[in-house]
Amino acid sequence: MNIWRNILSSVLVILLALTIIIRPARTGGFNAQVGQSVNHILVVSGSGQTKTLGQILHHHPALINFFATWCPACKMELPDLHQVVTAPNQLILISQGNPASTAVFLQHYGITPHHSFYDPSGHVFNSFFITTLPTSYFVNQNGIIVSKVIGPMTPHLIRQNLRLADTSQER
Repeated sequence: MNIWRNILSSVLVILLALTIIIRPARTGGFNAQVGQSVNHILVVSGSGQTKTLGQILHHHPALINFFATWCPACKMELPDLHQVVTAPNQLILISQGNPASTAVFLQHYGITPHHSFYDPSGHVFNSFFITTLPTSYFVNQNGIIVSKVIGPMTPHLIRQNLRLADTSQER
């Protein structure tokens, strides 16, 4: 009886792992890869206004950073993001957290809430396949993804990817 229960438990764990790792292929549309446009993706501002990333980017290269207030690596990375990314609209922070508590959290790091947007439904996190925090996407002035970094970044890595986003002319 114990053997069958162990086998069944093992099979269930393997099936669960496979459902997390293997995602069905997408047909058309957005798939969060280098070369894809992010301009049509909808996020919510702290005031509850829905905007597309294209409206926020306003034809500027940018770093789109997915984070959480409870994430230790995100906390470690935020001061570097704030220090390195100084141009308006060049840093877009997206959280699934509560807008009020997230705004207080960001202000602690000297980041103004106008840089932060929210994904209350989880749709944006799912569209970008966010499974590790922080995860950052760098986009060029056309809103096209030019690189992706999973995990916290050093100032050098941030600058390097921002230069790539700034010089990429891909449409």
